Amino acid sequence: MNPLADLDLSRLSEMSRPEKEELLELLEERVRRESRNKITTLYPDLGPLRRELYKKHLAFFAAGKEHRELAFIAANRSGKSLCVCYELTCHLTGRYPQWWPGRTFSRSVIAWASGEDTKAVRESLQPMLFGPAGALGTGLIPGDLIAGTTARSGVPEAIDAAAIKYVDGGLSRLVLKSYDQGRESFQASQVDIMVFDEEPPMDIYSEGLTRTMSTVPGETGGMVMCAFTPLKGTSDVVLHFLGDTLGMAA
Repeated sequence: MNPLADLDLSRLSEMSRPEKEELLELLEERVRRESRNKITTLYPDLGPLRRELYKKHLAFFAAGKEHRELAFIAANRSGKSLCVCYELTCHLTGRYPQWWPGRTFSRSVIAWASGEDTKAVRESLQPMLFGPAGALGTGLIPGDLIAGTTARSGVPEAIDAAAIKYVDGGLSRLVLKSYDQGRESFQASQVDIMVFDEEPPMDIYSEGLTRTMSTVPGETGGMVMCAFTPLKGTSDVVLHFLGDTLGMAA
């Protein structure tokens, strides 16, 4: 029985001091647990933020079933980064909601998530995934599933990589990168998932795509997910996605 599931506050005025102290401890524990399991509050079945209202988000998730390259190209503040990071978290943990319409991985994964520069990654992408500085585990990745992190050298409060507990007991690996590290830093490794938060230069996008060309027998390759507002106009990356379609995937 979960003592946090249904706390009865109706008897507050009748409670003794020890009972009130116990209740306070239970309330604090519920807040702590909920803050470290944020992802379960997103895309609910019912309510003012119910899942059915986010049609573009659901279409993005579903597109992964058929396409290896995905881009959420939309205006600022439209939830595109949240959408992509939500899917990334599902793949890292292997914990997919029962309504999930998209691609799934049946094993722990290696993922890279990147942004324009180290400051942008630390101030935007990192808090969304891990929570703000000093509150590790309050982002989309549940706190209890973060097995460990390593700091980025020379950048205060920046995470370089993290180990994430997968549902089968294994560990997924997430590396945070930035475009200002150059194309060479996106070479060499084999990666299951590549995330670009904000539009990357075409040479870096191409390197990222190459990294996801799986050599694992029976697998069709990894996936690339982008989330950006097309502030650079009809760039090579925008044309790569919008040349044949008006939304997602090549």
